[in-house]
Amino acid sequence: MPDFRLFTLRGLLAAFCLLLWSMSLQAETTPAESAASGFYPLPDPDEHVVGRPRTTVASDEDTLVLIGRRFRTGYGAIRAANPLVDSWMPREGTEVLLPTWHILPEAPREGIVINTAEMRLYHFEGAKGERPARVGVYAISIGRDGRETPLSAARVTRKAENPTWYPTESIRRERAERGEPVPAVVPPGPANPLGTRALYLNLPAYLIHGTNRELGIGMPVTAGCVRMYPEDIEYLYDRVPVGSKVEIVHQPVKAGWSGDVLYVESHDPLEGLELTPEDRLQQLRAAIARTVSDRADFTVDWDRVREAVLESTGVPVPVGPIWLVDEALGQVDDTATPAG
Repeated sequence: MPDFRLFTLRGLLAAFCLLLWSMSLQAETTPAESAASGFYPLPDPDEHVVGRPRTTVASDEDTLVLIGRRFRTGYGAIRAANPLVDSWMPREGTEVLLPTWHILPEAPREGIVINTAEMRLYHFEGAKGERPARVGVYAISIGRDGRETPLSAARVTRKAENPTWYPTESIRRERAERGEPVPAVVPPGPANPLGTRALYLNLPAYLIHGTNRELGIGMPVTAGCVRMYPEDIEYLYDRVPVGSKVEIVHQPVKAGWSGDVLYVESHDPLEGLELTPEDRLQQLRAAIARTVSDRADFTVDWDRVREAVLESTGVPVPVGPIWLVDEALGQVDDTATPAG
């Protein structure tokens, strides 16, 4: 492997191919659908990148937590994408990169796919009338260290509006030890951590649900369940029937095509996982090999691949072919407005 060059963060963030720009138009939505975090036309099976690079400008009162909530990207993702920006005092006028474009996980494009490594949920919707098939991308919270969200192929077994929470004995014991006791039954209401909607899985005690602690979205803070912003779970609830497939995976690195350009995406490992940069680099090499497949003469900039792993901004980075990446450098999209 050749020695890698240290590219600056801004250089990487600016290295977006014009082909991504051409593929990035978001699907039109009705006013009722505008509450969803982000809809993207579902690309062809041999295409993998959705969304587009966007920025916003911080106000004097902003924090990255508040910006993440405003654009519903989640704190972890916006923190990773902006490592040089102060989380609590980004300063008025600071440009903030929004993590609003993604490489789709390596999984069947049906039902719900949850990638715990990036703390995102992908919901694949079929075509409806004149509207083409699309994917909705949502920020989530997942299980913390010691209470990890299980990796599994599951199904939605039932749904509930304004659910009642029956905390497990281990959760009640853990809360009591922290001096935060909870009763055996928590009725619907503002104190209920399940929020207003819940999707129950055929994984005992694990749900996809709303929350009464919105600023925790995008962090590994749950007892194993998957939390969503209230408006996101309410939208999803109406469109996910009982029996829907739910695939929960852990893919800290991904590779995918946008046109003729190969992109890679890397996320820092979750707490408690012994996954070194070299481990992720090897995983990414394997993902690239699967993606490139029979393109034997394809050239990859391995310096850029290594740099993507070392920085792990969660931002798709073009890595080949070398001549096309250099030719097709683009710029970040214009200033964004909040979702919804």
